[in-house]
Amino acid sequence: MTKKHQTIKRPPLWIVITMILSMIIGIITAVVGINMIENYYHPYWFSIIFGGLGLVVGILMAKRFKSYIAVNPKMKSDYGMAILYISTGFLGVFLLLGSLVNHKLSKIDKCENYIVINKYRTESHYRQPEINSLIVNIEGEPQRLICSRDYWFRTSIGQNIDLCLHKSKLGFDFITLTNDKKR
Repeated sequence: MTKKHQTIKRPPLWIVITMILSMIIGIITAVVGINMIENYYHPYWFSIIFGGLGLVVGILMAKRFKSYIAVNPKMKSDYGMAILYISTGFLGVFLLLGSLVNHKLSKIDKCENYIVINKYRTESHYRQPEINSLIVNIEGEPQRLICSRDYWFRTSIGQNIDLCLHKSKLGFDFITLTNDKKR
């Protein structure tokens, strides 16, 4: 049989759809999960731990299902894109689930009034989101908080605002603005 008449075996349609959905779901859940951790004390450590865990699980799952997904020699040799799609899905889901679990396992440590010592905002531009930040003095240290646009405009420097400090059993403590209707 000549090469013209050979047919390349393709993966089943449901596998292709599942991989694409995995990537789309991963991106959406990552965005939601990242928005939930913006006022954590250590958001980067949280992202590294839970995102890294999701990435590792995604890579392991992709390698485990390689025989079902890569059904022809070309796909077996170039399996990196499949790993990327699957691991993106797991990364986003782990970020969202991690932030949801952290919120459920946290308890309010204290709710008090704190003074806004500074505020600034970054305007929205091409590929740059709008960021509304308040600097609040919490226990002698300035803490940056991200808030909604409306709350930022309603708040002035020197004003007292209500904040709740949350302690989490996972160790990722965070702050909530009680009067911000963003959440």
